[in-house]
Amino acid sequence: MASYKSYIPQPDPEFDEWAENFNAKLPAIATLLSIPPDLVTAVSDAFTEWDTAFDAHTVAKNAQKAATEVKDEARVSLQTAIRIVAQLLQKHPDLTDEQRETLGITVPDKVRTPSSPDYIMTLPPPLVILVPARSLVTVHFGVNPGNEKKNAKPAGVAGAKIWYRVEGGSWNFVALDTNSPYNHNLTITESASLEYRAQWYDNLGRTGTFSAPVAVAVTA
Repeated sequence: MASYKSYIPQPDPEFDEWAENFNAKLPAIATLLSIPPDLVTAVSDAFTEWDTAFDAHTVAKNAQKAATEVKDEARVSLQTAIRIVAQLLQKHPDLTDEQRETLGITVPDKVRTPSSPDYIMTLPPPLVILVPARSLVTVHFGVNPGNEKKNAKPAGVAGAKIWYRVEGGSWNFVALDTNSPYNHNLTITESASLEYRAQWYDNLGRTGTFSAPVAVAVTA
């Protein structure tokens, strides 16, 4: 059985160009073929409504894209400024753990890494929560990734090893991160379905078990 293919283009930009041509050429041909004028008028009116709606949609889409770019750039600037100050604070000999907790920055782990090489394998893997943006995935990981203020690492843990893959593909190493969340900037040209997982590692680089994969859809 032969498949049916519509002559009307599916993507909006191509449809807009095609409809504009159809609307412009229809009156002359309809007159020659005695097509009822009210049908031609109906096409013209519908095209005018479409053209207005499509123009408004395009403006809104471009505005959203521009706003997202401004937001992302502002976040990077803020994070950079915060990290510079946080590093200076962490090096200050008078900074207390209470002040660290007040600011929501890392409180040094006072518990030494257990000597047993099997210890890291006994820990439950970190939980993973993903927050997607355009070409960016923010990876929250830990025992309580939904609340970073209460997301301290387990005793003896240095950080998390983060992995990702295109859904169903091979796993790729992303980064070692000592503090949640981790911002994974992606170089993609089209939307993609990705999966992430994480595992703890200790101060000697020994790794624990993997978390369950978490899927996320990311736009280019």
